[in-house]
Amino acid sequence: MAILDYSKDASKSIAIRFHSQEHGPEGQPLYYHTPEEPAVIRGYVEFTTIKETKASDITLTFEARAESKWSEEHGGSHISFHHITRLQEQTWDVKLNRTNKTITPGVTRYEFEVQLDPELPPTIEGRRGWFHYRFKAHMQRDFPFRNMAVKQLVWVYSSSLREMQEQVPKVYTLVWNDILPVTCTLPSDVLYQGQVVPLAIRIDPFLENSIHKDQDLIVTSAMIKLKQYTLLREPRMLDKKRREKKVVFVLPVMEGWPVTSQGFERTVMVELPGARQLAASIETVPVTKAHLLKLIMMVRTGSMSEKESKELRLEMGVRITSPRPEHIRGTAPGYSTLPPPYQASTSDDDDDSMPPELSRSDTTQSAFQPDVKDPVNP
Repeated sequence: MAILDYSKDASKSIAIRFHSQEHGPEGQPLYYHTPEEPAVIRGYVEFTTIKETKASDITLTFEARAESKWSEEHGGSHISFHHITRLQEQTWDVKLNRTNKTITPGVTRYEFEVQLDPELPPTIEGRRGWFHYRFKAHMQRDFPFRNMAVKQLVWVYSSSLREMQEQVPKVYTLVWNDILPVTCTLPSDVLYQGQVVPLAIRIDPFLENSIHKDQDLIVTSAMIKLKQYTLLREPRMLDKKRREKKVVFVLPVMEGWPVTSQGFERTVMVELPGARQLAASIETVPVTKAHLLKLIMMVRTGSMSEKESKELRLEMGVRITSPRPEHIRGTAPGYSTLPPPYQASTSDDDDDSMPPELSRSDTTQSAFQPDVKDPVNP
């Protein structure tokens, strides 16, 4: 019986190298993909051997693919699904310089180049749903159990923001409890990872037909929350779906609220986390990710006690995209993707079980019963 000596492969290696000087999360080679300049990924496959070796040609493949994967135990049975959709693919056959299938000692390189399709989404990491840009080099060896292969992911910041495009403010309105007009304004409904977003909050006086007219409004507590909704699909299993939600951050805003009956305006600066904590919005067959930015306040009037405070909630549908190059270049080396020091929170403290639509109405509705004085029968 022959003894297989795998130590012979210690003198050989195969690797994929990229012509990129920048690195994204997880140390992956980083490329920027913008509407004006689609990303071009350049690199080479490198095969190194210090001895003569026999091998066939190398096959190099590139995939931009969305993937969903789910498994769970339910009622004593195991339920799982796994679906992949490839949005862009490319394959190369790398012809090695050799005679009679023998590669001489040294380093053999093969250059490659891929231009990404303009509408591809950014890289997205997740526990069960993600979007990856992946290269794989595979060398077929004479002995099938000693084939050599290597895989390498690249991180793509694919931004939907256009250069020099004027941002149109996005206004979200609510007449809370039918008695109190509330308005929140964002610079745009498209935000990017790592952005410092000015959130303008305006609360007008109580309406004329309210029993609270001319009373002071007191904010007892307030927070800004960003939630991320994920929808996973497996079309081959009768379009089986799985929904998940995640609280990306909770930002308490406890001070600085005026006590007045005249209404007020205030701007809160909200710093969005980086790419590892906050996924971009995406809509593909296997995976959809959508986001809601929420203003949640407990309010009362001067005539009400602390225990009588009621919840005021305004939800803002936003799209998250990757930053453009100019948004993060010039910052300190080793750009941090860690989130700012927000307050920790569980993800199940409200009942948002359904992912929101990616395009939402400007107006949200109150969940409370109206507190309105009837002008005919007061």
